[in-house]
Amino acid sequence: MTVIGKPARCAAALVLACSVLFGAPAVAGAVPVLPADACVAGENLGEIANNFISRCRKGSIRQVFPGEHLGDTLGFVRGCGLKSCNTAWKLLNDNRFKK
Repeated sequence: MTVIGKPARCAAALVLACSVLFGAPAVAGAVPVLPADACVAGENLGEIANNFISRCRKGSIRQVFPGEHLGDTLGFVRGCGLKSCNTAWKLLNDNRFKK
């Protein structure tokens, strides 16, 4: 009987979880591949702006992003109509801030 240490069990569980979430093969060492639209603002309308920025945009966007919209979903920011929402939406789609 082979005994697997705790770090190895955690790594194996992580690989299996990633394979379920991202559709990657459950092979040790497999790197999960995100879909091409994973960082397109228009494809993530249900995500909170702060989380999207952390995941997909450079930190420098926070210097100019309207702080009142960090807790709003991207869908709200897109359709809100306020000047600050328009600014936020343009910044989220600006190529200068893409990682």
